[in-house]
Amino acid sequence: MATVDRIPMRAEDKNYAAQIIYKKASEAYAYIDAAFTTKFTTSALKNAFLKGAVILLDSGAYAIPVGYSETSSVGSVTYIVPNSTTATSADIASLAGVADPA
Repeated sequence: MATVDRIPMRAEDKNYAAQIIYKKASEAYAYIDAAFTTKFTTSALKNAFLKGAVILLDSGAYAIPVGYSETSSVGSVTYIVPNSTTATSADIASLAGVADPA
């Protein structure tokens, strides 16, 4: 019988439901803090995605990441938001982190 792959929780994960990824207006970077002073590293962004992060958009709305990918050692999360002009459509966007320090 095949075994199930699991993502383990760590002690730092205790007593919280999700990590918030902050989006600054007119930028496509993922920030750790609401003051937009620290961008997510690739490893931290991947960890947040795998454990169920939410994105707080600059409009005040929340979005759920639907995908994660890495290109040239930089991680990014993809999310979907309702289109503001057409009620029956949505826009796909992404937020990038920065490469992990060497």
